[in-house]
Amino acid sequence: MELSPVDRIFTRLGASDKINEGQSTFMVELLETATILNHATRHSLCILDELGRGTATFDGVAIAHAALQELAIQIKCRTIFSTHYHGLVSNWAEHPRVQTGFMDFLQEDEHKIVFLYKLTVGVSPRSFGIHVARLANLPACIIKRAIAKGTDFSERVKDSTKKPRLTLQSKPSHAL
Repeated sequence: MELSPVDRIFTRLGASDKINEGQSTFMVELLETATILNHATRHSLCILDELGRGTATFDGVAIAHAALQELAIQIKCRTIFSTHYHGLVSNWAEHPRVQTGFMDFLQEDEHKIVFLYKLTVGVSPRSFGIHVARLANLPACIIKRAIAKGTDFSERVKDSTKKPRLTLQSKPSHAL
């Protein structure tokens, strides 16, 4: 591995708020991100963790995508950008300025995962929220309900991708 000097190191990690100053966790996250986007150069190292998690999923993905695009394409700085948005990863996986990676794991059986905390090249094959819930000792009835709801959500997403999508017309239609 070869490292070269950087002019600045920017980080956006963790979750905190400044509620006494009227700043939610999400606002603090975006203020920190704004500092990075406004001051990073192509010689900077930027580290962003889970950008966009403090708002609705679509807004969060959109903000994360726009910030990653700015860092990768416009600023062109070295960036470590962690996300739980699988769609965001899919959109960027083939981009020439992006290298994907995930924290590796060992699956011992259907219900037992061992997290190795080893960065591995590629895209994580799936989410492990239910496994983490088990590790956190959430009650079995909660785990069972979460699995059922997760299956339901997954089926809805699959069904929604089968429906035809509306396309925008290039010229307005004058017919009623």
